[in-house]
Parts: sequence; C-alpha cells; structure tokens
Amino acid sequence: MAVEPGETEDARSRKVPAIVWGLGLVSLLTDAAADMIVPLLPAVLASVGGGPQALGLMEGAAEGLSAGFKYFGGSLADRGIAARYLVVGGYGVAAVVRPFYAFVGAPWHALALRSVDRIGKGLRSAPRDAILAASVVPARRAYAFGIHRGMDNLGAVVGGLTSFLLLSVWELSLEQVLIASFIPGLLSTIVAALLLRRRAAEPPTVARSSVQSAAVPSVAQASFPAALKLVLGLVALFSLAGASDTFLMAHLLAQGVTLKWLPLVWIGLQLGKSLLNAPGGLLADRVGVAKATSLSWLLYAAAYLGFTCSTSAATTIAFFALYAFHFGLGEGAEKALITRLAPAALRGRALGANHAVVGVGLLGANVGFGLLYAYDPRAAFGAVATVSALAAFGLIIALPRLRPAQGEGCEEA
Repeated sequence: MAVEPGETEDARSRKVPAIVWGLGLVSLLTDAAADMIVPLLPAVLASVGGGPQALGLMEGAAEGLSAGFKYFGGSLADRGIAARYLVVGGYGVAAVVRPFYAFVGAPWHALALRSVDRIGKGLRSAPRDAILAASVVPARRAYAFGIHRGMDNLGAVVGGLTSFLLLSVWELSLEQVLIASFIPGLLSTIVAALLLRRRAAEPPTVARSSVQSAAVPSVAQASFPAALKLVLGLVALFSLAGASDTFLMAHLLAQGVTLKWLPLVWIGLQLGKSLLNAPGGLLADRVGVAKATSLSWLLYAAAYLGFTCSTSAATTIAFFALYAFHFGLGEGAEKALITRLAPAALRGRALGANHAVVGVGLLGANVGFGLLYAYDPRAAFGAVATVSALAAFGLIIALPRLRPAQGEGCEEA
C-alpha cells in the first residue's frame, strides 16, 4: 500500500485517531435528536391531514434541496473555506429547527422544516467526511467511516429509545417529545464547535498541510477521473431505490403496529446498523471497498424483495436483518470507495458530489415511492428491489475498471 505524502509507519497503525471518535460523538448526539423525531413523522403528518404522498413529497423535496448544499459544502472545503465553520453551522441549523415540528398546522409546514433540517445536513456532510478521510491512511478508511457511521446509528438508537420512554413511560405528548429533541441537538453543536476549534488550534500535520496546499490552487482546473464518474453514476442509479426509512414505519403502522411501539422498532433497526458498521468497514477494507459496496447493494435488493412479499408486521421486521446488513457493510465502504477514486485536491468535492447525487436520486425515489405505495405497497417495494439490483450488477461489471487515484496505491479498489 502506498503511503500518502507525510504519512509515517506509525500513522498506519490500527489505532483510530481521536478526531474519528470525536466526530462520531457529535453524530451520535445529533442523530439522537433527529431520531427522536423521524420515526414519528408519519404520525405528525397524519395529525395535519398528510398521507403517503405528502410523506414522499416531504422526504424527496428535503433530500433534493439538501443535495445542492452537499456539493456546495464539499466544493467550499476544497477551496480553502474552513471546514469547521461549515460543520458546526450545519449541526446548529438542524438543532434549531427540529423543535418547531411541535407547532405544524399543515403538511407544508413539516415539509419546510424538514427541508431546512436537511440543508444543515448538506452543509456539514462533505467537509466532515473530508476531515475523516484525511485523518487515516487509505487502507483504513472504510473502518474509520464505519466507526463514525456506527456511532451515528447508535445515536438513532438513543433517540428512538428516548422517544419510546417519553411517550410510553412518562406519557409525554407528541408535541412535548418534539420540543425535547432540542437538547441533544444543542449538545451536538457545542461538542462540534469545541472539537474542531481545538483541531484548528493544533499545528497541522505534514499530511494535512500538504493536502491543503495542493487543493487550493488546482481544484478549479481539475476534473474527476473516469472511474470516479462511473461510480457516481451507479450511485445515482442506486439512490433511485433509496426510499426513506419513514416509509417502513408508515408500512408497519398500516400493518397494525401502534404508535408507541414505533420508536422501539426503530431502535432495533438502528442498533443493528450500529453494531455492524465497524465490522463491516473492516471487512470492506480487507475484501475491497468496491466489492463490499456491490454486495451491500445486493443485500438491500434482497431486503426489499422480502418487504414485497411480507404480509404481516412480524415478517416485515424479520427482513430488517438483511436491511441492517446492507448498511453495516455499505455505509463505510461506499464513502471509502469515493475517497479512494478521487485525487486528494478534489476529495471534498468528490464526497460532496456523492452526497449530492444521492440526494437528487432520493428526491425522485421518495416522491415516486409515495405515489406507488398509495396505489400498491407491493409495487413500491418491488420497484426498489429491481432498481437496486440493477445498480449492484452494474457495479460488479465495472469492478475491473476501478483503479485508485494517483497517490492512493495500486491495489484493487
């Protein structure tokens, strides 16, 4: 494995840098805030007259709007704009708007709040991922991303469990639970500000300074390699199958699960993802991040094929196992693959482009899924399974053409 400029043998050790754990803690807190709300969004919409179409429009519009900000944030990071301001600002925006779900009076209110929330996510995602990618050697990136995603998904467990306890044990109202989400959101913003302020005050490592100095003058003229463009195209195709998890919660409601149990189901799903993210990242680093990504997409297709055939809530929940395996293996692998195919000077932009194409795809995916689901749930789930399988086979066929960018080593991606 080739070593990036300025890296030492010590940097190649198995030790995970503190910045990975710190940003993981930030994501844990912000996801705790978000997932106090997300499993309840179908109920929030239903309370103001919104159905599956409104849910699809809300999730699709929010993701589509977020997509542009994800690319914008990554591009700014490559051009020398301080990543910490984008990251902290993104977390802060989301923390402020979430409690206002308690006061929605019409479906478009929820759509507007969800959109602003996702703008915050758009601003922070690519700069944060660029910081993570720069903190570890190429052969350990899937593991680092996996750890971060594992803590992120653990935050969803914390948020779902908090909602369950507040609704079922303390018997708070839906509105009170929504307002309470401000607390972990505020904590995440404070921790991010302190963590990245401390990082900015530290003398830059040779690797960090050389990457930064290379990025600023060349980013305007550089273009993505062909292999990266190919993968981004396949990611765009796969994202067309990316129906929001909130549809699964809505489906379980339709299959007879009561509102107070939804956060508990959400907890189980997010806990499965969290427990599998780090092992999945390790496995991806060993077998190749492109192969791991294609396998994860096949698992996603298999899970949605199971949802298509499911006739009860118990069967639907059983297929959550395959669904969780997809996230555990693929979340770290996909980001590591994009990073590996991108030149260092374009890393932020490449990660932003990855987030952006996913967001644009999710716009169509969620709107389309909502319309199909209202017509026939089996047709909606079947369409997702078909599209994701096509993307997976496309990536498998493309494997021989995926070579790392210069400076990333010559082994297979």
